[in-house]
Amino acid sequence: MGKYSVPESILKFKPKGTMVKLISGRYYVYEYSSVKGSDGKRRTKMGKEIGTILDGVGFVPNNGFNCDEEITTLEFGEYAVVLSNSQKTLLLLQECFNQVDALRIYVVALIHYIHGFLYMKDIHKYYEMSYLSLKYPSLKLGYAALSSLYDSLGRRQGKILHLEEKLVTECSGQVAIDGHVIGCGSMENDLAEKGYKFWKIGEPQINLLMAYDVNTGMPLISRIYEGGSQDKVSVKDLLVQVELKDLLFIVDRGFYSADNLNLFTSNGNSYIIPLAKNLTTCKMAVSSLEMTGRFMYQKGRKASVVEYREQITDGQRVLTFRDLNEASTEQANYLRHLARGDKSYTDENFNKLKDFMGVTVLQTSLTAQTPQEIYELYKKRWSIETYYNYFKNKADYNALYQADFYKTQGLAFIMLVSALIHKNFEDAVAGVKGKSAQDCILDAKMVKANKRRGCWIVCNCKKSHQTLFNQLNTKMAVEV
Repeated sequence: MGKYSVPESILKFKPKGTMVKLISGRYYVYEYSSVKGSDGKRRTKMGKEIGTILDGVGFVPNNGFNCDEEITTLEFGEYAVVLSNSQKTLLLLQECFNQVDALRIYVVALIHYIHGFLYMKDIHKYYEMSYLSLKYPSLKLGYAALSSLYDSLGRRQGKILHLEEKLVTECSGQVAIDGHVIGCGSMENDLAEKGYKFWKIGEPQINLLMAYDVNTGMPLISRIYEGGSQDKVSVKDLLVQVELKDLLFIVDRGFYSADNLNLFTSNGNSYIIPLAKNLTTCKMAVSSLEMTGRFMYQKGRKASVVEYREQITDGQRVLTFRDLNEASTEQANYLRHLARGDKSYTDENFNKLKDFMGVTVLQTSLTAQTPQEIYELYKKRWSIETYYNYFKNKADYNALYQADFYKTQGLAFIMLVSALIHKNFEDAVAGVKGKSAQDCILDAKMVKANKRRGCWIVCNCKKSHQTLFNQLNTKMAVEV
């Protein structure tokens, strides 16, 4: 039916690109398209029915909610506190990217940080319903736009490398590299492979490698690699992508190989690495556990006596340490299992293992540092909260259903930026007694922004929220 059968009072409510049809006294709204027939003439083809128009009311979609109506309440608090305390990350991005891309990367990474890793298609929804849409309006964050952004980040990494080199240049010079296995729900992902960790549950995995400053916890470099690849293989690629000079690498035993040791000592770099038990060098080191010295190791309020022995094996400096507190704890745990009759725990095995409990064997290229200094440097690697703890405790990995190599590498950079935001916010939260970063975000979530008579105001806030905002140097006002 054409427009002549529908009164003007109804047509004025008709959404653009639709047609209205009168059926049994009700005005139904349909999608339509123009199609060319076999005779070459164009005709109107009616599509699906999407709602009705009520006289004096207007268009009512089938879901009962008018999606064209303006949003008048936005998520505010969690975004406001993180925004005000992560501007360092935005400024860093603006130094390396054009202003539009810097904002898009920052906003996407911030949404991931607050909500965990999301499907790409859902990012725009969170943006639209948050204070971010007022603070940084009209950002293109739909699926197609983000897909293009991730792909571009993965294919054109010059700006990423510039940013990472800037971070490395400004770090303390003591760098840890960690590998983190992540389950990946898509077998279509170019990098997804069946790995050891997820083998039992039959889920493909990818490997995230991240370098960070052991003194500050600041993330420095991030890459994603094949799920079946070993850390000692993947790290070669990581180390050659960014110019790394005069750094001390403190890494895990999984990175040990002759080639990697050469990389760890190139360009004036040095390393500390623990040795796996099956290495000949380690076996030689523990063939005798007659220690030649000791020192007191202090960690917080806890102190422990650490014995050590130093030797040169095949031209390498090897140090064997035994933490007496750790040895006692490990022995007690073993005997507890033995007393319960747990399988594989025997008196014979205990007698074989007890002398090696609490023992750590480290190899290092450092020559001037004392055994105590070497040990404390190594322990420092494990004493800070890394971004991986955030992964384990909060983030899910829906976003890792990526099916493309380049988009996955783009995601790796988004992860790095999200980690930078996390670090910025954690530094700010350090001044809030008794609360973690996630505690502060959850508390701030209660504070909303509401539009009243054309003005945005903050609502649903208590005195405790005002105190939190003050502690985090955040204005309790909608600034656009």
